[in-house]
Amino acid sequence: MGQTELIMKYLRENPLKNVTPLKMMTAYHQVIDSYLVHQQEHWGILLLLPADAYSFDQRIYPNAEKIVLMDYSSPEVLPELLKRLPGEINLVFKIQEQTRISIAGQFPLHKVRCFYSYSSTAGQRFAPDAEAVLNEQMDDRLLPLWRANDYSKEEIEHYFADGAFSISIFRGDAPLSTCLVFRNEEQIWEIGAVRTAEAGRRSGLAQRVVRTAVFHTLQRGYIPRYQVEDTNIASIRLAESVGLTLAVKLEHWLNYIEQPK
Repeated sequence: MGQTELIMKYLRENPLKNVTPLKMMTAYHQVIDSYLVHQQEHWGILLLLPADAYSFDQRIYPNAEKIVLMDYSSPEVLPELLKRLPGEINLVFKIQEQTRISIAGQFPLHKVRCFYSYSSTAGQRFAPDAEAVLNEQMDDRLLPLWRANDYSKEEIEHYFADGAFSISIFRGDAPLSTCLVFRNEEQIWEIGAVRTAEAGRRSGLAQRVVRTAVFHTLQRGYIPRYQVEDTNIASIRLAESVGLTLAVKLEHWLNYIEQPK
């Protein structure tokens, strides 16, 4: 088994926790600098992704040069991983809280954001909504709502080509609320692009489409993931009202040699 395959094997031991490094390894393994270290029975993984490889990072962190992702079976391997970090360049760490605590004081880190990942729990059941429509083809009527959440048409077309589906509620031909379910990684499917038109707001439609999306995701044997920034209280309440549980917190920390102007 090669190093890349072994890294993927270790990351998939906890796919929800590692959905970000798994997604980056799947999409950008050709440009990622990957390191795998072993110390007795323990292992550690360090991934360095060019910041301009992923459109989100390019847009949000224009001054960064590398995105740092890590996982390990024991914090004992952290010193060996940290030796492989490049010096004198601007870094963005995307790490779990425990990793950040373990490396605190070794780097001048500045927290910029935190993302929560919600998911279902084992044995949990969700009921589909009778009025919610599942569509495995892109419906142009829904594009304005998805675009309002910063999804481009090209991005959405790519998702549908890779097996995505939408869940929507209509009034006649007019969409009132919708979301997309798309592959994030082999096992994890993202519930995103949740949007309700002005005419349908404050009537619980988003809860109905998301609950239906979770139902169909589980029916297909996938692990649902609903990601939200920790400052988006309305979206957090939506996830919790559907019955999803907070599974992962991923923090973004800056380590900039040259501060943004």
